[in-house]
Amino acid sequence: MTDDQRSLRDIVLPQIAPTSRQTAHEFVRETLRQAILNGHLAGGTRLVQAELAELLDVSTTPVREALRDLVADGLVRFDPHRGGVVSEIKVEEMEEVYDLRMLLEVKAMELAAENMRPDVLDRARSIHVQMRSAPHSAEWVMMNRDFHMTIYEAADSPKLLAILRGLIDSSVMYVGAAWQVHPNLREQGGADHEEILRMLAAGDGAGAVEAIKRHMTIPRTVLALTS
Repeated sequence: MTDDQRSLRDIVLPQIAPTSRQTAHEFVRETLRQAILNGHLAGGTRLVQAELAELLDVSTTPVREALRDLVADGLVRFDPHRGGVVSEIKVEEMEEVYDLRMLLEVKAMELAAENMRPDVLDRARSIHVQMRSAPHSAEWVMMNRDFHMTIYEAADSPKLLAILRGLIDSSVMYVGAAWQVHPNLREQGGADHEEILRMLAAGDGAGAVEAIKRHMTIPRTVLALTS
């Protein structure tokens, strides 16, 4: 057994346990997602399906399905020779993703502010409140994704939403890595979310756009300084 697999057993499994509502596929996916976003499984770590199945006490089928989901999220990549491998942070790719996000999220925020509905704003507020007490960085990162996507539902632009979902999903690893480097990211992100919600509630589209522009600089700035 390798050191990476031993850390998965000793560190990750005590932090997350399957619930009665989870399928084996969901349990494996969320366990591995948390391990990656919390920094317990480093970039370049090989993820062998049979070994993961043994460690997590499941068959190889849910492991294979979970790895497929994590590939779609950008957290895992498939190497022709090594199989599943935890993705590594590449500053150049991060810059490209955030350049595109900046362009598209400004447009999405403008449209969302024009068409904001009370039910959407209430759901975004609820996510924001939950984020304050999220116990692990992995949970906070995924809620952060949901916060943004919930607000952009109000833009009423399915194609824009689909493109943004792909970009934001590709960003979760960058946000998780920035969290490890900069513990105050949670407070900064929360303050930005408060400002975004305040501007949207007031019908101030320009203020919401300026808030999202500032918010978007956090992960890329943190990671660029450490590269």
